[in-house]
Amino acid sequence: MSTGRTGGPAFGGDALVLRELWISFVSVVRSYVAAHDMARPTGRTLVDEDALKDGAGRLTLRNGQKILVLEFSTENGAGTWTLYEDDPGPERVLERGEYRIGADSLVALSDRRGTLELEVAAEAFTARIFDEE
Repeated sequence: MSTGRTGGPAFGGDALVLRELWISFVSVVRSYVAAHDMARPTGRTLVDEDALKDGAGRLTLRNGQKILVLEFSTENGAGTWTLYEDDPGPERVLERGEYRIGADSLVALSDRRGTLELEVAAEAFTARIFDEE
């Protein structure tokens, strides 16, 4: 798995670095959502972020009948994502997976091979809520 950088992917790392990467990731997701919303005549995507508490972050995107929930740990850079239909709940799960943000800002997604740059991973998550792959 080549990263295009010397030394390969570096997962885990300093909690402060991972915290800053999560904040950056959330900002990029918000930017992609805003750009998408500006391009459509009706409807808006709701974005809700729970502040990082005890090393954990949560980001929720709601667009129409879909809800995407991303959870993240600054302790190890690991996260989970779940796509729900209409309401969060086990019977409403459409898809789910895991991801990991490395200290080098590369992201590994459980449903893809290799790693992605942070902004490309943010775009991939945003596409899930808008039905674009």
